[in-house]
Amino acid sequence: MKLSVTLLSLVGWLITTNFVHADPRWPLEPSIDALELKQMSAILVQQNGAIVFEQYYNGSQADDLHDIRSASKSITSLLFGIALKQQQVASLEQPVLPVFKDYQPLHHDFAAKQNMTFFDLLSMTNPLECDDFNNFSAGHEERMYLQADWIEFTLSLPERGYQPWTAAPHERPYQRAFAYCTAGIALVGAALERITQASLSDYAEQHLFAPLDIQNVKWLTSPKGITQGGGGLQIRPRDLVKIGQLMLNQGRWQNREIVTPQWVKESFTPYSQAMPEMNADYGLTWWIFNIQSDASTLQAFAAAGNGGNYLFVVPELNLVSVITSKAYNTPYMHQQTHQVFKEIILPKARANITR
Repeated sequence: MKLSVTLLSLVGWLITTNFVHADPRWPLEPSIDALELKQMSAILVQQNGAIVFEQYYNGSQADDLHDIRSASKSITSLLFGIALKQQQVASLEQPVLPVFKDYQPLHHDFAAKQNMTFFDLLSMTNPLECDDFNNFSAGHEERMYLQADWIEFTLSLPERGYQPWTAAPHERPYQRAFAYCTAGIALVGAALERITQASLSDYAEQHLFAPLDIQNVKWLTSPKGITQGGGGLQIRPRDLVKIGQLMLNQGRWQNREIVTPQWVKESFTPYSQAMPEMNADYGLTWWIFNIQSDASTLQAFAAAGNGGNYLFVVPELNLVSVITSKAYNTPYMHQQTHQVFKEIILPKARANITR
C-alpha cells in the first residue's frame, strides 16, 4: 500500500511539473517546489540573453498560450511607442478627445476631460473617476464589460474626486494621483485603431510580433469589434520573455530598433506612487518595484496581471523573468509570484552577476 501511494505521488508530480531547461548553475527546482505554489503554470528566467531556467506546471506546455490579463497593458503601451516612433501620434501630450469627435458632446463634460492626454491614460493618472481597485468606482472595468460600447463608457465617466482626508494630488509623491483604470488603456487601444486605421491586433502583428518572431497570440475584442488593449492577451511565456528582452535592449531586437530608447526610458520613469505598502511606483503601464537589498535599492520593472502573471525586467542584473499563473481573483495570486521572484530568482541572479 505504501508503495502504491508513493508511485501515485510520483505520477502526480510528473503530471503537474514539466521541466524544460535550466543552466546547471540554476538549480531552482527544490526551492520552488518547497513553496507548494498554487495554480502556477510557468516560470522562466533569462539572464545575459540566455534562458537559464524554464519550467511548466499543472499540465502547461511550452507552446501553450497563457492569458496574462492586465500585463497586456504594457504591450498596448509598446504599440503606442511604436506609433510615436512612426510619427502617427504627435506626442504623449497629444489630447485624446479629438480622436473621438463622433462621441461629442460628452456626458459629464469638464475641462480636465477635454484636456486629457495619452500620458494621463498610460500613466494611470487620468482625471476620470475610474479605479479598478475600488468596487464602488463608476469606471470599474467590470461595469465596462456590461456595456456594448466601451469607448462611450469611458468617455462618459464623471470627474474624479478626492476624499478630504487624503492628500491632494499636488501633495503626493510626483504630484500625481494614481488610480488603476483598465478602461483608460482600452481607450488608448481604440484610439490607436483609429489613428493607424488598422486593428490593434493587426498593427501589433506587423510592427511588434513579426519582427520578434512571435507567431501565435490571441486578443480579446469588445462587442463593437475593437481589440481589447486593456487585458486578456494570450501569449506563450517564451514570447513574453522576448518582450522583456526588447525593453532590456532599449527597444532594439537583432540590430533593429522597434521602439526608441527614449520610449523605454519614459515607460520606466515613475510618475506616481502606486502602492506604498509594496514600495511600488508606476510608469507608463509598467510597475516599478523598489526592492531593498542590503544597503541598496534594486529596481524591478514589471508588466503585471490578474492571476499572478508577471513579466519582470531588471536592467541592473541584465535579467528578464516571466511567471505565469492561473490563480485568477485569488488572495494569494500576486503574493506567491512576488515570493518566487524576490526570494528565489533575485538572489540567484545577483550571485550570478557578481561572480
